[in-house]
Amino acid sequence: MKSGNDKPGIEEIDCMEAINGLYAYLDGEMKDPETLAKFEHHLEHCQSCYSRTQLETALGQLINKSAKDTAPEKLQTRLKKLIQGL
Repeated sequence: MKSGNDKPGIEEIDCMEAINGLYAYLDGEMKDPETLAKFEHHLEHCQSCYSRTQLETALGQLINKSAKDTAPEKLQTRLKKLIQGL
């Protein structure tokens, strides 16, 4: 699929391919330079996928921040009892 926004030598991917590669991209696991270039090229031209990437990035940051918080003592006790009962 080609459009007027193409960079020479970069094959376009569609939104489904971008979504399938989203977490590999966000986690820094997309190592192949050609795949990375295709993905980033798509983000430059697709507002929907760019917005999805920004949302997932913000959500990941929020989860990471929350993971650093300590659970309340009452919750910790309940979880320990639940695990011991297994």
